[in-house]
Amino acid sequence: MKSLFLPLLSRSVSALAIGAVLGATAFAQAPATPAAGAPPAAPAAPAEKPKPLSAGDEAYVKNAVVSLSFLIQVAKVLPASATTPPPTEMRLKDSTVKDMTAAQAALNKIVEAHGLKISTDLVGADKSDLDRVTKAFSKPPIKGFENKPLQEWTAEILKESKRLNHETDAIGKTGQDADLKTFASNYGPSVRVVFTTAESLDKALKAPKKK
Repeated sequence: MKSLFLPLLSRSVSALAIGAVLGATAFAQAPATPAAGAPPAAPAAPAEKPKPLSAGDEAYVKNAVVSLSFLIQVAKVLPASATTPPPTEMRLKDSTVKDMTAAQAALNKIVEAHGLKISTDLVGADKSDLDRVTKAFSKPPIKGFENKPLQEWTAEILKESKRLNHETDAIGKTGQDADLKTFASNYGPSVRVVFTTAESLDKALKAPKKK
């Protein structure tokens, strides 16, 4: 009769080996538990609150956000022109939309960094002025007053860019926030170009026609 001792022993060893492997795998996958008596993990530090702007800096930012939005929206109202080269008003439109949009994006970063909530929606007089200029271009031209819509459009850009130019120049000199002063330095020249171009166009439109 053959001995059953060796086959039984072999099976026992195999079973023990498999159990050891499974046990090691389970141990490796088990989540680590803190040692008894270990102090609890420290809570995450609260997010640092945005540094508030000074009253003067914040007032400028709020006004500039609305001014930039107004200039961009009014500029877009001007109908396209097929004239080549493009007339002054088209160059004014293009530069206003492009440069003031870039300035608006840069200013928005300052707004976000300081946790400000400022709406770019136009309300009150700004909304009324935008609607008036928009409607003027949508109506058929009146004989003898063909340039009136363009004059009103130019006047609105001139008025707003002149004010924004003055305020941006001032905040560049007296502002307390370093990022805001950098904004004034980088985008003040673009605002000034819009202002001076609108000023020149306004004078040209008001000049008596040569006979």
